[in-house]
Amino acid sequence: MEWKEIANQPWIWISGALLAVVALYQCTYFMMKALRIMRAHGMDQKQIMGVFRGATITSIGPILSEIFVMIALVTALSAGFAWQREGAAVGSVFTELIQASNAAVGAGQEFGGENFNAIGFANVVFVMNVSCIGWLLVTALFTPSLGKAREKIGGGDATWLSILTVCATLGIFGYYAATNLAKMRVPKTVPVGIATIAGGILAVFFFKLADWINVPRLKEWALGLAMFGGMIIGKLIAG
Repeated sequence: MEWKEIANQPWIWISGALLAVVALYQCTYFMMKALRIMRAHGMDQKQIMGVFRGATITSIGPILSEIFVMIALVTALSAGFAWQREGAAVGSVFTELIQASNAAVGAGQEFGGENFNAIGFANVVFVMNVSCIGWLLVTALFTPSLGKAREKIGGGDATWLSILTVCATLGIFGYYAATNLAKMRVPKTVPVGIATIAGGILAVFFFKLADWINVPRLKEWALGLAMFGGMIIGKLIAG
């Protein structure tokens, strides 16, 4: 049996759908819990809708970037297996693509190439699943303790906890930005670094533009527009 037939078996699609249902349940559960907490703290309907609008708009950029990379995953690994992997957000699509490529090379094959067969596909499936075990275990075992650890680090000081949260966010985004900028050392991946720089400049521009034209809501779109613009510029540079 060809690997593409295996990757698109009905049970693959069904298992992906089951995972997606679990993810949707979790999203719904936490959304309802958040609604109850916001109402309990005196937020009115207008304020709540503003929070939801901002969250929805902010998510557009990351979703679009995931979709673009997902297309490559579907092309290389078939729609069925890609759906099974990402139906419940198993991991970053970009990371999955790298893992699949490295796994195929480990099997002596070219990922998605003419020599890619069932053996290479089995290697890809094995590596992609094993790579998830670490963070799944950490999430399952240590998540209940993270809130207490955060409180101990912050010492109960709300201001310090806010600063800690901002620093952690900057660290995460800074790490990914630095990783992309480091790719500019290789001519082939220079567009990745350019896209990152362009996205950063556009984000600053849109935030400033919102103040200049006195349209605060533009800031809600700033991240999505900056990411989308950065990707377009990177693609134009890549050709």
